[in-house]
Amino acid sequence: MPNRPATPGSLPAPNPLLETWRSGGSIVATWLTIPHVVVAEILAASGADAVVVDQQHGGATAADLIALFLAIEGRRASTITRVPENTVASIGRSLDAGALGVIVPMVGTPDEARAAVAACRHGAAGSRSHGPMRAHGLPGPSDPEDLVRPALILQIETMAGLANVGTIASVPGVDALLVGPNDLALSLGMPVAAADRSADEERVHAEAVERVRLACAAHGVVSGMYCTDGASARAFLDRGFRFVSAATDSGVLEISVRREIGHARPAGR
Repeated sequence: MPNRPATPGSLPAPNPLLETWRSGGSIVATWLTIPHVVVAEILAASGADAVVVDQQHGGATAADLIALFLAIEGRRASTITRVPENTVASIGRSLDAGALGVIVPMVGTPDEARAAVAACRHGAAGSRSHGPMRAHGLPGPSDPEDLVRPALILQIETMAGLANVGTIASVPGVDALLVGPNDLALSLGMPVAAADRSADEERVHAEAVERVRLACAAHGVVSGMYCTDGASARAFLDRGFRFVSAATDSGVLEISVRREIGHARPAGR
């Protein structure tokens, strides 16, 4: 899909992430933890709708964003970044660099959700400062209100977030909730890996994930799930989630290299 279509006049520039969700479609993303433009190009050229540049647990920093976003946009994928923290500075700098979507981690209360919304809005509607670095040199609207409205995605991955998921989903300006299954498991007092959980633990985890999906459905918000493989991503799409990741660069690289080294070694070594 085109990343940033040209828009004449003073109408707000369209955001393909939001337009896809509004039309009932789904976004399948890849996850970038290795902050190199070649890796970004490979992920964006995979057929994914979007690439998530991870500033929280990946190697990318705010200084890497513009180069990575240019590489992603060049392959016609949409740009999303997970910010390291829920602050005006972190969110604003990512948006100024050109992110179409922002994932905010560890959101546990409606007030935290409202703070994230405000960080995405200019003027009286929010707390974002006007200084879009890339917009000044690009054709299109220049008024702050005419810039691309970002997709705001909040992560639900704590007991507090789970307890407040309904009120978080009801906050105006929240576009999607993304389940962080690993931190959610830790918060629930169980192992991160599903294979290490008991049947009861796996049931409790699945019920927590479903609770997020139902809250999203009740409030007209997109539900999302962080996945590391395509089969899992497909399963969650079939359950009604409309934002999933299907591969992580470092994970795919590690699995593939280990497999090929195993094929190359003689038996018994």
